[in-house]
Amino acid sequence: MPVFRPLLLALPMALLSACSPAVPDAGAPAHEAAATRGEPDAAAFPARLQAAGVEPFWSVKVEGEALTYTTPETMDAPRRLQATRRLDADGLHLAGKDGGVPFRLDVRRAPCSDGMSDMAYPFSVSWRLDGKTQQGCAFDPASPPAPR
Repeated sequence: MPVFRPLLLALPMALLSACSPAVPDAGAPAHEAAATRGEPDAAAFPARLQAAGVEPFWSVKVEGEALTYTTPETMDAPRRLQATRRLDADGLHLAGKDGGVPFRLDVRRAPCSDGMSDMAYPFSVSWRLDGKTQQGCAFDPASPPAPR
């Protein structure tokens, strides 16, 4: 029996260590570590974003929870919207109502092309307003996109 005693003591320790969570790579960016764990990460989505789409042309400037929506027709009087910011496994969602009309900007960390330039954007977006959904791309104004 004395020979088995060390094994009996080691077994619970081995079982406990098998249940401990994996430690993310210390060199990996925070958003990659959170994605590995299946968690949303605010660092993957900056507080400021510039989103735009073509045909028809539109843009949404994001500053935290404040959105500024512009089209070629509204350049002199952009629509200012207040949103609620939410993160989940699908990405960043900014949603609210303007005069009772719902709007929503969904941002995903996925490469995007606007189809008109040779710019590579880090985010793809979906913009819904006035019952219409439009697709586009976005970037962090602090890190403008680079040509491909």
